[in-house]
Formats: sequence, structure tokens, C-alpha cells
Amino acid sequence: MEMKKCPNGHYYDASIHASCPYCSGANNSGATLPLDSFGGGDGSSETMPLTGAISDGGTDKTMALQQAMNNSDSDDGRTVALIKEEKGIDPVVGWLVCTDGKEKGRDYRVHADNNFIGRSDRMDICIRGDETISRENHAILSYDTVENKFFFSPGDGRAIVRVNGKAVFQTVELAPYDELIIGKTAVRFMPFCSKDFVW
Repeated sequence: MEMKKCPNGHYYDASIHASCPYCSGANNSGATLPLDSFGGGDGSSETMPLTGAISDGGTDKTMALQQAMNNSDSDDGRTVALIKEEKGIDPVVGWLVCTDGKEKGRDYRVHADNNFIGRSDRMDICIRGDETISRENHAILSYDTVENKFFFSPGDGRAIVRVNGKAVFQTVELAPYDELIIGKTAVRFMPFCSKDFVW
């Protein structure tokens, strides 16, 4: 798909059209309409057919766009932590503090349940700049709200993770100030929730 903008401000797929289909009249409606004009903006669930808006004849694309507009107010499909469901917030239960690596001095918030660690912005704990850390799910740091304990597990990363210098191949329980090695990055674990405090 090669999107272009014509002088009148219309966007169109240049890989399908030599010139703007809206300006030339090839589009059924003859005008560009904002997305919220297709329904759902006023709370209604009706949608206007998009037969002229997608000119490659792709019924699947038309239906997908209609469904996306209808579901714009629904949840994003992400699972929320139990503590967030109960309290309405996702409170911090601890931290990781980078002591060696590209982000030395930076802290990372730890929340209840599983915290996935990787380089991607989609991760719960995103460690940037260390190419030896997998983009997603290199390791997992978990807080069990029932047992009030923290755990660390290897994920799908190629590089071995370590706790206090020892390789970790299965889930281990964490203690305050434990040093975690993830790729070439060293972080210290700092709990907030403990025997003295829980949310």
C-alpha cells in the first residue's frame, strides 16, 4: 500500500489509483468523511457501508474497518492483574534498579502478577539499548499477591539469566537486593510489598 495525499487533502492508495479517486469522482461518495461519521461516535452501533472507501474490492478490509470502528470503545484485550481489578489501580509492588549497563541508574516499576522483561516497548519492564536482551519475554519477574512473595523466571531469551551470579533455568524466589543479570545488564531487586506491608 502506498498512501498519498492529494492537493485537496484526500488520502488514497497510489498503488491502485494514478490520481485521487475522490477528486476525479471515482469514489461513490465524492467526498472524504471523517471516521467518526461512519457510526459509533454518538454511541450508536450502526455503521455506514464503506463500499466506496476501499476501492480494491476487499470485502475483508471493509468488514475489518467497520469492526474496528464499532469496537473502538471496547477494551484492548489485555488481561489486568487481580490487584488492579480489586483496587482499580495497578500499584507498584517493587522496583528493579539498573546498576550496570546502558541504562545504569534507571529504575523499573514492578507490578503484581507477571512482569515480562525485554527490549520492546510492549514489555512490562523495557530495558533499552542492550542487544543481548530479547525483544520480548526474555525473563519474567512475578509478584504473588496470595503468598506475598517475588519470583524470577527465565523466559524465551537466548542469553542465560542469572541471580546473584548463578544461572537460572527455572523459577526462583527473590530476596531484597538480589542482583539479576539479564543480557549484559545488571539490576538490583527492591521490594516494596513485604511482611510489613501489602496493598
